[in-house]
Parts: sequence; structure tokens; C-alpha cells
Amino acid sequence: MRDDQASERLEDLLARAHQQLGIAVHDGLMGSGGPPELRDPDQMLGRLLAAAHRQTGDAVAGRLARRGRRAPRERGVSGTAAPSERLLMRPASVRLKYREQALDCARRYWPLDAVGVIGDAVRTVQEVIAKLEEEMLPDAARGRLQQVSSGLGQVLALPPPANLQPPLSGFDYVEEVEDFLATCAWRLVTATRRSKQLLDNELVLHFCTPEFSWLGALEVSQDLADDLDLAYREALSLSRAVTVVEDASTDFRGADLESADLDGVDLEGIRWDVSTEWPAHWQERIWRASLAVDSGQGELIVGAEPRDSTVAVDI
Repeated sequence: MRDDQASERLEDLLARAHQQLGIAVHDGLMGSGGPPELRDPDQMLGRLLAAAHRQTGDAVAGRLARRGRRAPRERGVSGTAAPSERLLMRPASVRLKYREQALDCARRYWPLDAVGVIGDAVRTVQEVIAKLEEEMLPDAARGRLQQVSSGLGQVLALPPPANLQPPLSGFDYVEEVEDFLATCAWRLVTATRRSKQLLDNELVLHFCTPEFSWLGALEVSQDLADDLDLAYREALSLSRAVTVVEDASTDFRGADLESADLDGVDLEGIRWDVSTEWPAHWQERIWRASLAVDSGQGELIVGAEPRDSTVAVDI
């Protein structure tokens, strides 16, 4: 067969294959209700990216939520001690002496569950995005977004960062606790304020205008979701910082407190074990005021009032 005949044969086969493929595609489309609605390519790309972003955000939020407040502490880079580790390295007698001030500071910076508040905001905005991708107006969207704004406003009421200047010898313990928490709170407030401004000044307005723009509302919602993701991570960071302060002010297992001055110190809630060394004249009183914790590790916790009998020694 000559080359020109072979080429013609190949072209004829390709033409018939193309024709048969066209018939199959046409029959498939008509059998499923007709050709799909043509859409703007940019809009389609935006929808695909939005769907991928939402699915990724759901996975990340779920993973972080499962970790909870008491997530493993992260170490600092370059071998340096992270702030949480520096707090725990302070002498036990110092942490005990200033535990009330440290716990008061932790309560000031965690007056509400910021993780829960921002987590609810993230879920609400993701639901709005899902509806907008389907070009469906979310039910009572404006009211739900205003509730989100109100919750973010509560987060913005956190204490402003204090302008602490460390002396040459460094922060004392209470100042270090304050600086540690204030730094995390400042990042959270900054991210939350940016989210609230975008929500109030742009997204809510889309639901108030007569000429509603699906694409405009979707783009703003996606930007808001990104900002809220950052705020959620900062809320988790502050939550972990509060947990670190609480642990440093409560966990005295194995600590040497033999020379500590316990007069006037609120010991209720302190966790300790048989390796904790107490002042000699406080030992019996501590034992009588403590209850064993069912942890399997010989842990005890100091109660509010002395007990009628001491805890068994073989805990």
C-alpha cells in the first residue's frame, strides 16, 4: 500500500471514530437531560477552588478540634526554649508563690471560649460559601452573619497588650506570664479584627443591596474564610498558652517545696505526688487536705479543707 493510500485510510478511520464519538456524547447528554448550562470559565474555576478550600478547611478544623486545648506543647526553633518551657523551668517555689496572680492573669486572657466562638464563625461562613456556590441564597444569612459579628466582638474585648519592658535581669515571673499571654492575645485580636471588618464592611452589605451579586458575595466569603482560619489558629495558640500557665501553676509533682513559704498561699487544686517535698511542719496538713486522683500514677490533689483521715501511703 502506498504512503498516500495509507494516509487516506488513517484519516478515514479517524473521521469515522470522531463521528461515532460525537453520536455517543450527544446520546449521553440528551439521555441525562440535555446539554449542561454554559458557565463563565473564571466562575467555574472560582467554584472549584472554593470547593477545594472548603473541604481542606473542614479537614484541618476537624483535626485541630480533635487535638483540643491540651495539645502537645511545641518546642522553639534553633534549640532555644519556647516560652511555655521557660515558664515551667522557673523554680517550683516561685511558681507556687505567684500562682494566684498567674491564674488570675490566665482567667483575664481567657474569659470566654474563643476557640468555640471562632470555630462557630468558621462553620457558618463555610455553610454560606456552600450555598453561594450553588447560587442559593442562604436562609437568614444576614442574621446569622450578624451573630458571627457579635461573637467576634466578644473576642475583641480581650485585654490589650501591656507595654512590658524587661529589666536587665529579665522579666520576673508574673511579668513573664503576662507577656506570654498578651503576645498570643494580641495576635488573636489582630486576626479577629481583620475578620470582623471584612464581615461588617463588605460581606453583610452584599446581603443588604437590592442587586445581589453571587460572585461578589462568594469572593468576599472566601476571603473571610481565610481570615477566620488564621484567627482560629491564633485562638488555639492562646488556649494552649493559658493551659501552659495553668499547668505551671498547678502541677507540682516531684517538686522541691521544702523551703517554700506556704503561709497565705492558696494550695487548693495543686497536683502533687509522693516525690513532692513539702516543708516538714506542713506535711501532715497537706496529706489530710489531699485526695488521690484516679490516674494510676500516684497523683494527689489538694482539696479545700483538711480531711478527717490522711490518704493511704501506698497510693
